[in-house]
Amino acid sequence: MPPNPERRTAILDAAIDIIVDVGIGGLTHRQVDDRAGLPAGTTSNYFRTRLALLEATAAHVVDLHWRHVEVLKSALPSPMNRAGVAALLTRMVADPDEPARRRHLARFELFIEATRRPELRPFIYELQHAAMNVAGMILASAGIDAAPEQIDELARLLNGLTFSNLTIDQPDGHEPAGLIDRLLAAVFPPTS
Repeated sequence: MPPNPERRTAILDAAIDIIVDVGIGGLTHRQVDDRAGLPAGTTSNYFRTRLALLEATAAHVVDLHWRHVEVLKSALPSPMNRAGVAALLTRMVADPDEPARRRHLARFELFIEATRRPELRPFIYELQHAAMNVAGMILASAGIDAAPEQIDELARLLNGLTFSNLTIDQPDGHEPAGLIDRLLAAVFPPTS
């Protein structure tokens, strides 16, 4: 019987949920079957090993991230001024919607796991490429001419800020908009 693409997607969505809710250590074939409401053994029919399941889940996170890039591309106002860029980046980093929050958490779990599993590194590089693509699109829509190394630097800084905002309680008076503005000014000093 040929693989069912909808079932495969349900398996990978359940795997992402497990990674986000309990961490990569909790990702097992049995847990995915339970979470997806599938008969026991279904996930292992699609992905014979835990590594195959983990790699397919990482590829699915990459695919979801690229889909987000396409949605963002069609929704970006152009032209956008520097204040608009700062406001958009602040919303993305400090106030993501629930699907974006979960996608980011899964991404960060995979980043950490890739330090122990070199097989995952190509997926991490692809996620970083997608993050750079998003940063580059946003900057281009504001007419900011950025070199690739500046875009990479900004994407890495935004990744760190996103990670911090998702994992650490923020102190009273925490103002992500001001931090984003300072990051932009450091990477792209305002022209006079």
